[in-house]
Amino acid sequence: MEKKLHLTIVVPSKIYLEEEVASVILPAVRADVNILSDRAPSVFILDFGVVQILDTSGLAKAKYFVRSGVAEIARNLCKVMVQDIVPVDSIKPYDAKRKVEAAVDEQERLFYQMILDYQRGVRRRYLRTLKLFSDKSGQLKTHEEIVEEVREEMAEAEQHAPIGKSAEEKEEA
Repeated sequence: MEKKLHLTIVVPSKIYLEEEVASVILPAVRADVNILSDRAPSVFILDFGVVQILDTSGLAKAKYFVRSGVAEIARNLCKVMVQDIVPVDSIKPYDAKRKVEAAVDEQERLFYQMILDYQRGVRRRYLRTLKLFSDKSGQLKTHEEIVEEVREEMAEAEQHAPIGKSAEEKEEA
């Protein structure tokens, strides 16, 4: 039987999660860190980011947005202490944007802005796999349609832009 890692996630008011996991990816300050069983004792300072709980095949079975904290790993125990935690699938971009606007302090604003940015990035990557992109107005278009619009804008700008300085401008310089 494969060894498991005992994961405990704690927020200031309670133990948020406690379970046996195959591995967990933590958003450490310098880089994301994959914690496996039998890891050397370690302490990591966590940044704003996503904690991913992985199954034995390495796929994420749960993801949580976290707001800075500390992780302590020793003897197949991983204790994660964070200021705030939100399950990734429990907050929609609209709600995250509302929370950014209603934030009472800069740390809270940054936390929800990180969530919003993450969600926008995930959506962009998904749309790219469909070969769909958003233009300036937010309408979904194919890559070819957007490239054609940009070419037309550049051609129009070149027609209206002066090519070089006039003789009078050169004499003044």
